[in-house]
Amino acid sequence: MKKYKNRRKEKLNIPALIVISIILFLVFMILYFLQTNIFPIFPISGVTPNLFVIFILVIGLFGNNFLAILFGIISGMFIDLTYSDIVGITPAMLCLIGFVATWFDSLWSKDEKISIIIMVILSTFIFEFGSYFIKSLILDFQIEIGPFFRILIWEEIYNILLTIIFFGVIKKLGYMMERKLKRSNMYSVEL
Repeated sequence: MKKYKNRRKEKLNIPALIVISIILFLVFMILYFLQTNIFPIFPISGVTPNLFVIFILVIGLFGNNFLAILFGIISGMFIDLTYSDIVGITPAMLCLIGFVATWFDSLWSKDEKISIIIMVILSTFIFEFGSYFIKSLILDFQIEIGPFFRILIWEEIYNILLTIIFFGVIKKLGYMMERKLKRSNMYSVEL
């Protein structure tokens, strides 16, 4: 008697992966320009959004772990080398967001605006709290809960507003990326 097993066969579609990686790199450069040049002009209570958390979350939700980790490392290293005293915290936290995004994908629907908003809230909290906590350990400073949460709340509000405004674009581009990456994936029955 033969056993039937359902296995998901994933074939890596290299041409699609290369095209999507180039597009994602261009999107990263646009987001970097916005993060450094445009949003500092329009802060909310002195706080700007963290577009990279949303960026990596979307890659993790609609893409795959490989792309989320790749762009978490690339964008995190670029940010740390440009702005940070400590190199490595931002890439580590962005990779964590990429992993968490795949878990979120199994819990909530990507089609619902409220689900994406909850994911953005949780991802922003994980990123900011993790970064602040690790920096406090490395640089040996005392954690100030009040100022941290004041900044975090305003950053959460800013990220939520941007997610609401650009939800349609996020969803459309995300599903386009998902279709390109997962086109060659199929379920098969092995005998």
